[in-house]
Amino acid sequence: MTTDPDAQSIPDELDPDRERVNPHYLNHMVETAASREVQASEDIVSGSGIKLLAKGARISAQARERLLQHKLAKPLEDCVQVVNGVMPQSLAPLAERLLEQQPLLAQLCEHPRALPVPQSLAGLSLSVPVQSLLTLYADYQGDRLSHSVGVAMLSLALARRLLPGDIERHRQLALAGLLHDVGELYIDPEHLRTDRPLQPEQWRHIASHPVIGWRVLREMKGAGKQVAEAVLNHHERLDGFGYPRGIADEEFPLQGQILATSEWLMALIEAGIAPLARASVASKLMPGEFGKPLQQVLSQLGGVDTDMADWLQAQQPLSEMLPEIRRVMATLRRFRALRAEIDRQIEQAGPRLRKVLQQSLNRMLRIQAAFSSSGLDADADPERMLAELAAQGDPKVQQEVQALAREFSWRMRELQRESLLRAGLLGDADAAVMQGLTDSLRRDEVV
Repeated sequence: MTTDPDAQSIPDELDPDRERVNPHYLNHMVETAASREVQASEDIVSGSGIKLLAKGARISAQARERLLQHKLAKPLEDCVQVVNGVMPQSLAPLAERLLEQQPLLAQLCEHPRALPVPQSLAGLSLSVPVQSLLTLYADYQGDRLSHSVGVAMLSLALARRLLPGDIERHRQLALAGLLHDVGELYIDPEHLRTDRPLQPEQWRHIASHPVIGWRVLREMKGAGKQVAEAVLNHHERLDGFGYPRGIADEEFPLQGQILATSEWLMALIEAGIAPLARASVASKLMPGEFGKPLQQVLSQLGGVDTDMADWLQAQQPLSEMLPEIRRVMATLRRFRALRAEIDRQIEQAGPRLRKVLQQSLNRMLRIQAAFSSSGLDADADPERMLAELAAQGDPKVQQEVQALAREFSWRMRELQRESLLRAGLLGDADAAVMQGLTDSLRRDEVV
């Protein structure tokens, strides 16, 4: 059973006791009420016994102010209903369209004995609170309902392969896929904007959404502890470099791994070209993110050669990759030079900073090992290396180098950003240590 996640993983203003109404969630409800009928499914009563809204009463802007003034006897999510909201039957046509549009999704969802995935989703039983919560999310993030359905489809497909015959866990994972991001409803939308640089405080809010989802769902009728547990873990990674808790190895249960893999794969699918090839490269370069059973499922899928060819053809000309390749190689050389200082900082750090430093070091060591195993040499002259590749005249080799360099570059940017953001949650002194190390890795970067 999961204990309450670390308090550092959720901002205080998002973590009131469950009887206090979250204003951002309530704002979304009022916005939905402008186009749908949203009503009390039972009497809404304050903690002191005052009836605030009678069963059947409409949720409105006026009701909003009254609800925010009181603690409630029961969570508001359990006391409201969106009439004619998202129904299980409406998920099937969306799932069918995704299967038609996304060959990888269709391939993963194939099963010789199980019901078609769209039919299984249509057969899900959604309680009133679950249906209402999903409807609020769909109305707020209309295009994200497609994402959620895709994650549910992948979660169900992977569960059928890795947990054969366990129908109840299949259902739980499909439901967790639909609900994995509902915690975003409780966050100030300003923190979810993507048109400005991500700051530690903004990241702290974003990184809290799995915890919020877990707290909302764990006692909700129709969801419960197993669904909530998977939602809590959907951004974790087996090597400890996920969030919000940074759990690793045996702490990361298979159900959480399935949902996390499904969310990651759906993001690759939505990004466009060759998701299977990108997943294959990423899993080879960073093999510690997901467990062997999940990697084996991916490796058994057909079409990777065609997928890879499409991806490679979409790469930039090799000459245009020189700045990015030079940046990767220079960062790896600086990392080697900094290793003794990093070890010293880990030894001197307090427990919380030590965990961030150690996770960042482990991730950088994996990147370094993957770079070497790919046949590239961080000590080589990049211009000379590219000239030798060009002289070979093999476009496939040149394109593979481009793909690897792009993946390495993205991984290092991710590492530096997330290490800084994590350290920024621990206090100014700890953040300064991580900032200093990151600045040293970035020193004299060619952009």
